[in-house]
Amino acid sequence: MSHRHVLISNPAKLSSRNEQLVIRPIVTDASGDTYTIPLEDIRSVMLEDRATIVTSALLSKLAEFNISLYTCDEKHLPNGVMIAYNQHSRALKVLKSQLHMNRPFAKRLWQSIVKRKIENQAGCLEQAGCQGGSRLRTLARTVESGDRSNVESHAARLYFQSLFSESFVRRNDDFANSAMNYGYAIVRGQVARALCSYGYLPSIGLHHHSELNNFNLADDFMEPFRPIVDLLVASELTGDEHDDLTPRHKQCLYGVLAQEVLVNNQKFNVTAAIDVMVSSFTHSISTLDPGDLLLPSITAIRTEVYE
Repeated sequence: MSHRHVLISNPAKLSSRNEQLVIRPIVTDASGDTYTIPLEDIRSVMLEDRATIVTSALLSKLAEFNISLYTCDEKHLPNGVMIAYNQHSRALKVLKSQLHMNRPFAKRLWQSIVKRKIENQAGCLEQAGCQGGSRLRTLARTVESGDRSNVESHAARLYFQSLFSESFVRRNDDFANSAMNYGYAIVRGQVARALCSYGYLPSIGLHHHSELNNFNLADDFMEPFRPIVDLLVASELTGDEHDDLTPRHKQCLYGVLAQEVLVNNQKFNVTAAIDVMVSSFTHSISTLDPGDLLLPSITAIRTEVYE
């Protein structure tokens, strides 16, 4: 299984040769070394530097090897992801099962997702040495089918105030929010990649249903992974309210894909856990049993250094 995540933080020309990613730094002299990485080893590429050049042949190869390619905006925050199209051998069969899913079943799946998200938020607070974990675990047990009483929103308010401060507002333009948004975008892209590789249409969600969102289903399934990003921000990153994200911060956040989680009492990194989750979603649809959906549980953070 591919396992490497490549961050391009300096100007470079990216191309392919002999099933390898070729990275040639763009420098003013002839001292820049060329690097190669086997495409079969790569899971994603992040183009953090906007001066980077990518050949069309490489774009085709990235799709062929099902490698996600992230782009960034002028603030160097992820704003797009290229994912492979129509990789599944029975895409129509999978799509039909997705379209024919009944609402009661979808609501029970959403109940499981929200419950696990709140449990992971509790685990995040406990790992970070904050109060409120037991209260969130109590709330998690009250989540109903479809989360009719919106426990998710109530838990989020308590959670972020405990993790950061009582004055914290999730939608503010500050360091913590910028860092979390960066990490969320990375996880969202990997979830979308996995859904497409299994033949699903990511615009058709279980709970999220915006007609302007092409990733409703990805937004559904990334929810239990959000607290992993939050813990990384709270425990590993330091910055004042108005600070910008540094290259070191972004490298650390990109490392979220290598963080360990538990799925069905087995350890996986986040990338592999996403694949296990989506695969179990397929099985759950076939059995019509929400209990067959395998979702991640948070564990301690390990610091990773990326290429």
